[in-house]
Amino acid sequence: MREGVIILVGDDLDNDLKIGFVLIGCSILLFPMMMDLMQEHDDVVREYERECDMNYRHLVLNILEAPDWVLCNELEQEKSQRVSYFLGSLALFVLSGLGGLVMVLPYEGSDSRQPPPGGQLR
Repeated sequence: MREGVIILVGDDLDNDLKIGFVLIGCSILLFPMMMDLMQEHDDVVREYERECDMNYRHLVLNILEAPDWVLCNELEQEKSQRVSYFLGSLALFVLSGLGGLVMVLPYEGSDSRQPPPGGQLR
């Protein structure tokens, strides 16, 4: 009877390891996507500065004309949309990485060969 329980516990540990490695793999695959989304957000921020920031236009670009406010509103919306995509991918990256590490790394109850707590060996 005990052998069946040990086998079940062993299967659970193997299953946890598999799930953990899959989560770590997902995290590794999410990293380049997250970096691309961050770059896209940075590009939109730079375009917003070029087109809409009066100080940047005057000091850096030497443009004294008024910006196109319709374009500025569109860029503002796109900027907020890109940051939400980036933050979502960042959250998925962190959660899948941490979840995978928690599943893979050993914890106190995972090894049945450890001695009982409190030094009580019988």
